Amino acid sequence: MTVEEIKTTVKDFQKAAANAVKAGFDGVEIHSSNGYLFHQFFNGLSNKRTDAYGGSIENKTRFFFEVLDAMKEVIPQEKIGARFNPSLDGLFGMTMNEDTIPTFEYLIKKLNNYNLAYVHLSEPFSDVSEIPYAVTEIAKHFRPLYNGTLMINTAFDQEKGNKIIEEGYADLVAYGKPYISNPDLVERFENNFDLAEWDEDTFYTTGAKGYIDYPKAAKETV
Repeated sequence: MTVEEIKTTVKDFQKAAANAVKAGFDGVEIHSSNGYLFHQFFNGLSNKRTDAYGGSIENKTRFFFEVLDAMKEVIPQEKIGARFNPSLDGLFGMTMNEDTIPTFEYLIKKLNNYNLAYVHLSEPFSDVSEIPYAVTEIAKHFRPLYNGTLMINTAFDQEKGNKIIEEGYADLVAYGKPYISNPDLVERFENNFDLAEWDEDTFYTTGAKGYIDYPKAAKETV
């Protein structure tokens, strides 16, 4: 990307936020993880820039904060969330190095200067226990660094979700795949109903199968 293209993209994100407000959405989330554009800027192995958007941690995160600052001009910052995947490795073109976690620590600490709706973090998508500079327990590591509302996700069931909140490492738990196959997930959790298994073969495909054909929980009758 040229610097001009970066500036244009900042305006695009701002316009998208304004459009979301106009359309009646309650808030927006800046998806800055899973190998998407911002994540590519954060990562020292994908970001080889030598200008103001590469090199130092401050430079690698500059694009994100320029977008955030532009968006909060058109939507209250307390209606903006941001999502990150600090220990992503070997997926979506991302590879960790020794600067990866310090970069995300800088990001999360700086976000204390904002009044966001939440910061949304993901636990590792793969086994990173053999990577010396990786963090294997994201919520536990970043909770002390962030003063606002912290959301966590990845491979949580009801028990694990309740536990991490009770231990104070997160304020919210996001469920993705369980919600796909259990649109009534809240009711199932509340009543301890069994969960329907998701079908990954139908992810990102067209048609009703795998989207609206999962059965509701069978309720016990008296």
